[in-house]
Formats: sequence, structure tokens, C-alpha cells
Amino acid sequence: MNKEFMQLAIEMAIDGVKKNGSGPFGAVIVKGKELVGIGINQVTRALDPTAHAEICAIRDACLKLRTFSLAGLEIYTSCEPCPMCLGAIHWARLDKI
Repeated sequence: MNKEFMQLAIEMAIDGVKKNGSGPFGAVIVKGKELVGIGINQVTRALDPTAHAEICAIRDACLKLRTFSLAGLEIYTSCEPCPMCLGAIHWARLDKI
């Protein structure tokens, strides 16, 4: 585990609460030592019950990498993923949580 990426996910969660009034959740997706996706909880901001931090990070990484498969990548999240996010992580083929 890379403590730097875990700390970033936690800091994003804190910032999301302070700046956006969102839930205290942040997530980052990395490829080796490269940050390729970020997400904070945007459920209330986007009026989207699926806009959890992990799913927002998956969407961001897929768009940046222009693929639906995130095989070989890792996700760091500030909280244990809910069942929906765990399913999305599985379908995105992320290697590690």
C-alpha cells in the first residue's frame, strides 16, 4: 500500500466535506506511481445516488485512459466500499483495493 495515495484519498474526503458539503468520502486510482483517477462523493451535488467517490474515480480514470477496463490498477478509498462500489470495482477490473 502506498501511504501517499491513501493520505490523498483521506484529504480529498475532508476537503469534500469542507468545500462542497458532500459526504466524507474520497478515492483515487493509480497505475504504479501515477495518479490516473480521482473522485469525491457527489451524491447531493449531482443529485445522483450513484455518484459515490469510488464510482466517480472509476469514471474519471476510464475517461482519461479511454478504456472500460482498469485491470492492473489500484484504488485507494477513504472508507470501506459499499456493495454498489464494490461491484463497480469488480466490473472495472481493478486489481487492488
